Amino acid sequence: MQTLKEARIARGIKQLAVADAIKVTRQTYAKYEENPRLMPVYQAEAACNFIGCDISDIFFGLDVSKTN
Repeated sequence: MQTLKEARIARGIKQLAVADAIKVTRQTYAKYEENPRLMPVYQAEAACNFIGCDISDIFFGLDVSKTN
């Protein structure tokens, strides 16, 4: 399982860019990286879409698929 921070860094994306994409401050996004449980699902989806990673890989591990 990869963390949101690891996925972001692996793609060379700055915290500020993700924060802007999900419409929060960089400080708020940094808190989300440290404690992803604080992040609302809609922002987690938006961050993963922006970064280019799968939300289930980041937040749920490889065995859980996203459901609607």
